[in-house]
Amino acid sequence: MNSAQILRFSPDDASTKNAQTLANAKKWEHLGAFDGDEGEVIWGEIKGSSGETYHTRVGFDAQTFDCSCPSRKRPCKHALALALLREEDASVFRDSPPNWVSNDETPAPQYKTAIAAQSAPEKQIIVPLELPQSWQKILGNELEKPYFAALREFVEEERKTHTIYPPSGMEFAALEATPFEEVKVLILGQDPYHGPKQAHGMAFSVQAGVGIPPSLQNIFAELSREMDVPQPKSGYLMPWAKQGVLLLNTVLTVRRGEANSHKSKGWEKFTDAVIKAISTKNERVVFVLWGASAQKKEKLIDSLKHTIVKSVHPSPLSAHLGFSGSAPFSQINAALKAAGRGEIDWNLAAK
Repeated sequence: MNSAQILRFSPDDASTKNAQTLANAKKWEHLGAFDGDEGEVIWGEIKGSSGETYHTRVGFDAQTFDCSCPSRKRPCKHALALALLREEDASVFRDSPPNWVSNDETPAPQYKTAIAAQSAPEKQIIVPLELPQSWQKILGNELEKPYFAALREFVEEERKTHTIYPPSGMEFAALEATPFEEVKVLILGQDPYHGPKQAHGMAFSVQAGVGIPPSLQNIFAELSREMDVPQPKSGYLMPWAKQGVLLLNTVLTVRRGEANSHKSKGWEKFTDAVIKAISTKNERVVFVLWGASAQKKEKLIDSLKHTIVKSVHPSPLSAHLGFSGSAPFSQINAALKAAGRGEIDWNLAAK
């Protein structure tokens, strides 16, 4: 969300004005961020006019606004201010989350809306979900299971009434780009980008000519620093995929403008099956788990056979907490070299 999008949630002009005034780090006692199940989450503590402390939390990806203040306006000025502050300077969100954040104790009811839902869905041609040939023997039976039949029906119905990303036919693009027998590295994402023309079925990657999203900018900054290569000007990661880097999201579709909108609909079961198959039937793969959500999948991986590289998520809210300087690319290549497998040429500038 940018500032204009955030302020579209404002209930009135007074709330907008007050939020802009409070979007100042000096006015907040504590500010922090973490990678939650619903994506990027920011939180803050601020003193009210009577001296009481209000607890405020914003799901930046999920577009949720919570605050313990007594205001009847939702989202309140504190929640709007917190979101505006994150957009202006994500680096100020540095504190560790207190119990009220980690225990989900914010008393105010959740407010959620989606800007994209206010506009008509884009016209779409619905293409049947079919696995790439190299994955059919490995995962073909997954598509015959009851959960996948329900998932298929859900996605098809969603495409009739909403704009869904990636476009139909691209859901399995990551598997198409990296055949099963060629997988050397698996980088695990969450759900697809939910902005126009971004998602094309590969985690973290965007289509050529599209602006580079903040998380990918941080990945590229670390790549440039660590490997001493020029920072890429395109976010199209197909050159990595063609070398054996499977760029897999845990959820493979999303509504326009609504992060996590297709969570818990069945995709997780399918992508868990992908992870298990690679762990069981492939040898010496490097699994890259960035952030808490990805690291929950570690239990699916045989760590005696494979290498696991993990750190905080490259999101602007958490990159400064440990992603920057984590050297994932050299760790991956070191593991591949030790396994007698070819290293990855990470330099996208030359592609």
